[in-house]
Amino acid sequence: MKLTTINIQGNIFTSEILEKIRQDDISFQKPQDFGLKPSELVRDEINNAWSLLNTHWQIFKQKRSSFSEIDKGVSETRKYWIIPLLNLLGYQVALSNAEIVNGKSYAISHRASNKDGFPMHIVGSEQSMDKKAENGPRLSPHSLVQEYINSTEYIYGFVTNGNYFRVLRDATRLSRLSYLEFNLEQMMEEGHYSEFAIFYRLLHASRINDKKEDGKDATLEYYHNEALASGSRIRERLSMAVENSIVTLANGLLSQQENTELRNAFETGKLSAKDYYLHILRSVYRILFLLVIEERNLIYKENLTEDEKKLKDIYYQYYSIQRLTFLVNKAIYIDPKKTDLWQSLMTTFRLFEDRSYGKELGIDALSSGIFNQNAIKSIESTTLNNRDVLNVFKSLVTFENENRQIIRVNYADLDVEEFGSVYEGLLEFEPVVENDVFRFKQGDARSSSGSHYTPEELVKPLITHSLDYIIAEKLKEVDPEKSLLSITVCDVACGSGHILLSAARRIGFELARIRSNEDQPTPTVLRVAIRDVIKNCIYGVDLNPLAVELCKVALWLEAHDPGEPLNFLDHHIKNGNAILGLAHYEELQNGIASEAFKALPDDEKTIASAFKKRNDEERKSQMSELFDLNTVNEDFVDVQKSINQFNQMPENTSEQIEKKTKAYEDLNNGKKWFRLKQLANLQVAQFFIPKITENKEKLTTHSKYKTYLNSGTQILDRGASMAIAEQKKFFHWFLEFPEVFQQGGFDCILGNPPFLGGQKLTGNYGTNFLEYLKHTYRPIGAVDLVTYFFRRIFDVIKTNGFQSLISTNTIAQGSAREGGLDVISSSNGVINHAIRSMKWPGQAAVEVSLITIHKGEWKNQFILDNKSVDRITSYLDDSEVMGKPMPLKSNSGKSFQGSIVLGKGFILTPAEALALIKKDSRNKEILFPYLNGDDLNNNPTQEPSRWVINFFDWSEEKARSYPDCFDIVERLVKPERLIQKDKGGKEKWWQFLRPRKELYATISELDLVMVLTRVSKYVVVEIVNKRQVFMEKIVVKTFKDPFYFGVLQSNIYNEWAWKYSSTLGSGTINYSPSVCFDTFPFPVKNDDEILNNFILDFYYLRKDLMKKSQMGLTKLYNQIHNQKLKAIKDYNIEDTLFIKDYGKESMYLKKHLKKNSHLEFNEAVSAIENLRQFQIKIDTEILALYHWSDIELRHDFYQVEYLPESDRIRFSIHPDARKEILSRLLKLNKKIHSTEDLKHKLPNSKGIMNVNDLPTLF
Repeated sequence: MKLTTINIQGNIFTSEILEKIRQDDISFQKPQDFGLKPSELVRDEINNAWSLLNTHWQIFKQKRSSFSEIDKGVSETRKYWIIPLLNLLGYQVALSNAEIVNGKSYAISHRASNKDGFPMHIVGSEQSMDKKAENGPRLSPHSLVQEYINSTEYIYGFVTNGNYFRVLRDATRLSRLSYLEFNLEQMMEEGHYSEFAIFYRLLHASRINDKKEDGKDATLEYYHNEALASGSRIRERLSMAVENSIVTLANGLLSQQENTELRNAFETGKLSAKDYYLHILRSVYRILFLLVIEERNLIYKENLTEDEKKLKDIYYQYYSIQRLTFLVNKAIYIDPKKTDLWQSLMTTFRLFEDRSYGKELGIDALSSGIFNQNAIKSIESTTLNNRDVLNVFKSLVTFENENRQIIRVNYADLDVEEFGSVYEGLLEFEPVVENDVFRFKQGDARSSSGSHYTPEELVKPLITHSLDYIIAEKLKEVDPEKSLLSITVCDVACGSGHILLSAARRIGFELARIRSNEDQPTPTVLRVAIRDVIKNCIYGVDLNPLAVELCKVALWLEAHDPGEPLNFLDHHIKNGNAILGLAHYEELQNGIASEAFKALPDDEKTIASAFKKRNDEERKSQMSELFDLNTVNEDFVDVQKSINQFNQMPENTSEQIEKKTKAYEDLNNGKKWFRLKQLANLQVAQFFIPKITENKEKLTTHSKYKTYLNSGTQILDRGASMAIAEQKKFFHWFLEFPEVFQQGGFDCILGNPPFLGGQKLTGNYGTNFLEYLKHTYRPIGAVDLVTYFFRRIFDVIKTNGFQSLISTNTIAQGSAREGGLDVISSSNGVINHAIRSMKWPGQAAVEVSLITIHKGEWKNQFILDNKSVDRITSYLDDSEVMGKPMPLKSNSGKSFQGSIVLGKGFILTPAEALALIKKDSRNKEILFPYLNGDDLNNNPTQEPSRWVINFFDWSEEKARSYPDCFDIVERLVKPERLIQKDKGGKEKWWQFLRPRKELYATISELDLVMVLTRVSKYVVVEIVNKRQVFMEKIVVKTFKDPFYFGVLQSNIYNEWAWKYSSTLGSGTINYSPSVCFDTFPFPVKNDDEILNNFILDFYYLRKDLMKKSQMGLTKLYNQIHNQKLKAIKDYNIEDTLFIKDYGKESMYLKKHLKKNSHLEFNEAVSAIENLRQFQIKIDTEILALYHWSDIELRHDFYQVEYLPESDRIRFSIHPDARKEILSRLLKLNKKIHSTEDLKHKLPNSKGIMNVNDLPTLF
């Protein structure tokens, strides 16, 4: 259904929800929901109201016709029209006095006395709702209500002048200014009864709660939330539909008989699949853009003359995109073989490409970007049959909802960022054209870069804690308008531009307030302000050129002003790799790094070694010689002057856009700019040019580079570096945005940089890319891609600037922290805001961190997890800054990682192992149980589920003497090993890749060892038989005394382990002995055997409970940390009530025990409570050994901030105790490290725990 008198702005409601309301296809539309009897019909009430209102309208019209020129008609509008209307909706309307809120006066004219004073502001029919009256109130009527509901508990409010009726919503809860408007005059004059029915069903008094504090439970708010949810559903379905439309359009053009030239272009190589896809995508972007501005009535300006109105009617009737969309439902009347619809579409495109076409209809060309005359070059002279055209439009403007109903997309009320989320999915595809058929294959354009669409819930905190501070400072300056427009904001992985849109809206809102002198500027004023902000303040970079196109479209859509061309954005939104290139002009002096000539797998080692040696010598011999930057400095100054002149060029007409486009091309092709780019490329390219014989003349060493830089001579070996630069998309910030770096860098960089680590990083970008990053961002190792982004971004923000970014939580852990946040903190970076773990909206398994960093001294609040703290460290906590813990010699040789086997053929089932032993008893000498993490954590008995063949460090000859097992390994392991890169693994393929000889030698005299799993939900230590092979995911501790089991099982050690280990996902510890065991300061043990016995009692109780309950360690500890676990009185309680009172985890326990154990539920509860008491005792006793009994542990259930939102309740020590203990442990670590006093050394690990110490375990 097309809405004629209803205008939706922003994301307050959607047309889909309004249509459901009209059709009575949504909740709260029954008679009793309106306060009627079940036997009464809502439809009858609407009919009666419509009839009465027509009478009121006629009376009001008659009164209005007698108004004088200066009469605003306030009393008549209220008395004869709006108050009767509101009464019919069930509101008891009463006059209202002005209310003072936060020192400001709000003169809301009326309120609903039966709805707790619900605000409804009624002005005269001759008064604009968007303009302040001369010598009147400080705000326009719209702004008055908007600011009032923003400042009070009311979520909604009404404002009307009788001609238009608006529903406003608290804008602090929305991502942009939003309202719903009904054109009452048109509704009544043209008799739009069906839209009045929507008005009635949506805004009846029963839709508003009786108490304002219950507003979130109101029916109106329910519809708003349903609208948001339906928007999400629309995005999902529309994304698929858009993909179909692109494939249909691309294949339709290729298969059209007349398009021989297009097919020949592919055959001759003149046209690639990527370029063709780009042109197809731009065509769809054009359709999308025109649909939006048509439906938002932004083709022509307001207040048209009669002649201009006629031109507008001609456009909408004969040339509009809307006209083509309406033909989708009339396809039966259209000849499918003809091509007139395609010709019509191309004609419409030309209206906006070329002013000479559009001027006849009063349309000025949009000119820039997607409407550049060469934007769809490969398809502009093609033709396409009507059937395919209509199918394309059908996919673009309709979709099937969950009830299999065909829904038309209302582009007018679809948010710009929603377009982004729809189209961003297309960026993951790789286009292919084979045999004149276009198709998509799953590519890696976005997924391999690790980047994703960013929901608004994550964007708001980023802006609040960075950009808002900048805006506040700019508003204090003498010329706040000029100051606001001087702000520079960038997103270095901008994607569809959502984050940049939010930033533009935020700055634009303040700019509009300044210009209008109103706290709530009108949509028109706001749109113009946002356009100016986009022109002056907004910058973006993305590795994917299609993302760059999409970002530009989103920005154009947000700020299009009727009659204006599209902003020129090529100089602000750019394609490139943001972390691959030079940041500042001064870096040209760095010359050629010797690390660039490090031999990599595809290099010739002799060539690489020779060039590295030469470069080392050149750098060493020229260390005392300075670079002469006079020539390049003059060039750079000239480039800056040119860009400043360019930025002053106007862009208000299509002619001005054309001149600006040409000027920018000339700027980029200028000799001085181009030479600077060549010099920058030379530095970076040496890392990527293969060091092979045929490239010897293409490589540049330090001395030659210095000559180029100092003398200004022609760069002879630039060809290879320029080619590599184009392929890898080097991005030199000082050249791409010279006007920004004249000011020292960006004010604010916001974003969601890509997450990509480990083998994915080198797999997608190559080893040379990683080597470049490790050199450029030293000191740093191989870490997640996001860490390098953090470092680069800090390089390109100015002093007192901000970076506010989304990251994985590993950013604050291990080597990523050391190479990222630690380096930034030591370089005058201050973390002023962080959220340690936050669920990605709609993706329960994804947890992220939000981090804001200020460059320079910070004098404002520190906000950690939405709480004010004294500081935020690089660990994302508020502890005292004392550096990282150091390894202690006293802990050396006490902790080992298990064996890395590498070869599935080594591993056997228990039955296979026993069969081999039965066949030849000698095989038991080389067959061992193989303990893995799953066995340890999830098997109640902790018996290994696999066995393994172990030839130790034997020779091949000795291994062959066990033929049964050797044959298995030779057949199944050898082929796998021979294709591995590890030299030792190839040569000694019959042995484990990493046998861990030291581990097994150390435990050779033992019967029992302590073990824990490296990757686990909990840090839980277990005691097992030593005669087995331990998988690499198992960490083995070699202690004799059960005392150390108690220490390692205490909360004191648990907190240390979580603090200094990394995580896999936010809720799983990746236990790293080197940072959380080797550094741990153990307490000095006394001779009290009571503690040892107590620790053993704890162990036995836990072991016994695991056996009786048939639960592994992880499931058992889930119950230990289950806050709702308690004894039950009624075993027959229904499941739903049980879950309500005891929780889902308790329900799991109840069902598990019933199915797998003879243990009663309450018996299990009692045992678990006993374990908690044992834990309290162990913690208390261990703490006393440190002589820290002054710390109150206060065991209870607490939220642990570093764990994921969905699972962070733990039975643990108080957060204050945790903080103090960690601080003291770190100080103790420093003290022991400096002295390594003998009294702190642990006992020798030889001859440790004897099986007789624990006689009943095995």
